[in-house]
Amino acid sequence: MMLRVGVLLPRSSLFPALGLDILNGIKSCLKHNDVQGAVTFLTDNIGFGIEEAEIYTKAERMLLQEEADLVIVVADLNIKELLEPLFTSFNKLLLMVNMGAGIPDNWSPGPTTIVHSLNLSLQARLTGKLAALESETKKGAFTLSYYDSGYRQVYAMMNSFQLNGGEPQITHVTHLKKEEYTLEPLVDYFLQNQDVRSLLCLFSADMADWFAEAVLPLQEKFNLNLYASPMLLEAYQARIAAGHTSGPALKGYMAWMPELKNKGNESCQQAFMAMTNKAPGLFAVLGWDAGLLILQFQEQIKSGETNTAKIVKALTGKVYESPRGWMKLDPSTHHTYAPCQLISWSTNGASKKVEECKGLDEEWTAFTAEKFPTDSNSGWRNTFLCI
Repeated sequence: MMLRVGVLLPRSSLFPALGLDILNGIKSCLKHNDVQGAVTFLTDNIGFGIEEAEIYTKAERMLLQEEADLVIVVADLNIKELLEPLFTSFNKLLLMVNMGAGIPDNWSPGPTTIVHSLNLSLQARLTGKLAALESETKKGAFTLSYYDSGYRQVYAMMNSFQLNGGEPQITHVTHLKKEEYTLEPLVDYFLQNQDVRSLLCLFSADMADWFAEAVLPLQEKFNLNLYASPMLLEAYQARIAAGHTSGPALKGYMAWMPELKNKGNESCQQAFMAMTNKAPGLFAVLGWDAGLLILQFQEQIKSGETNTAKIVKALTGKVYESPRGWMKLDPSTHHTYAPCQLISWSTNGASKKVEECKGLDEEWTAFTAEKFPTDSNSGWRNTFLCI
């Protein structure tokens, strides 16, 4: 049987290869498992993920005209509730794929919907917890880019910091333009507040690189402990790999790194490199793990199961061999989650320590038990990293 898979991909000026890497991650996973020839991909573009009516129309076209068996929508959670009734009525699978920088208004699962991500907000939450537990005074400063502050990952970090006894003292939001980027307000603050030495930081892409350059003299002057968001750690890792020899010491949780020792990561690295002639990154890993879900969906179809809600339920009972170690589909939320790593970089990237997060299942349960404040609905509408 030929499986027809619709894929609605975003575009990104920050990461131009984002959509292609996700798609190639999916394809390399299927090829590695010898089923690529049994899958037809139907692709379309949804820009930055802002136009919800357009996304709905394109998803509907995939079902009506293209007769897709499932549709992958690479977009943030704000579109999920709009699409769910459509897919339930068609008895088709909606596979939402994103970085996980958002937090849903509620965690109630749709019967034919799976949300797959790299769990960035969970990792930000763990980093906030770590900062609170390691601070002697329990006082912390926050700095974040104007862009990164528009996603709920910042709430995850700040709220967790407070839940674990931390006391936020100041939040400095940096400018989007490099010529107007500055950390000078923090210099004045740390001069006057010598009992605050924890700085929690949320940055991505170019803004993360600017931060790494600007914060080093502050860390040296004030002996700061830096706690980094997942995409800041990702950018810092790329910075060191590119040969930069200056940067701060920092730590935090992130989803994946190339050197993880597990069978899933080895398979992903080899298969993606063989197909694309380049090493996989975060977006490829996100796609690869989506491919694992597609494989199991296909197995259910082959077995004769035609009820998509029952298929989704069956997929929740498995542990998937992910490049991150393992991946599970939570039966209570229909969100995927996987291990993450505590990364500790020394000054100038001279050394890196890696520790897997302990008690991840318990951390996930606590994370999904929280209720996002109902009066806090501001934020960017575009898909994270898609501007």
